[in-house]
This record gives sequence, structure tokens and C-alpha cells, in this order.
Amino acid sequence: MVRRIFLMALLAMALVFTGAQDNRAEAYAQYVGTYSDGTDAYLLTESISIRSRHPYTFDCTVQYSGGGYLYYSFYPVNGSPYYRNSEGYSAYVYGGDSPVAASIYRFVVNNY
Repeated sequence: MVRRIFLMALLAMALVFTGAQDNRAEAYAQYVGTYSDGTDAYLLTESISIRSRHPYTFDCTVQYSGGGYLYYSFYPVNGSPYYRNSEGYSAYVYGGDSPVAASIYRFVVNNY
């Protein structure tokens, strides 16, 4: 009887400790494609700042191979997702001009 009570108490404590764990996702660099010049691009997930989910409006930072950074803003224009980056490029996300921008947008919409 004492053994059962002890095991039940141990199980309850284990459930309390596992339930109290922090379940936030780790920050990491998510590969989002390759620019036309052959440079790989990585979305820094900790940089994603969502301003609205309906429609998706957010800012983020992309690190490219070589150590540089680009800053992106995504927002709706005429009901479709649009982006602008810190190099001055801007276009509709799904217009075909930037597969990297489309990959960033899809990743954020599917994961945040």
C-alpha cells in the first residue's frame, strides 16, 4: 500500500515537471533558397516579427553565405502578399521574381 502511494506521488511529480518545461521553439537559421548569384539564404527564425496574421504582415532578417544580412518586410498589396528588402528590391511574393521571398513567406505562414 505504501509502495503504491509512493509510486503515485512519484508519477504526479514527474507529470508536473514535464508539464512545466518551456516548449518554445529554438531559434535557428532556416535555409530558404539560393539567390540568382548562387548565394545561399537563411532565415533567422528569432528575427521574425509578426505584425498581423490576417493577412500575414511581418518583418524578418535573412543571413546569406558570406556573413551579410538582408532585412525583409512582408505585407499585403491589392490583396496579395508583397515584399520589400533592405537592398531595395520589392515585388509580389508569388510573382516569380524571388523564389527566396516566396520560401520565406511560406515558411512563416506554415510555422507561425
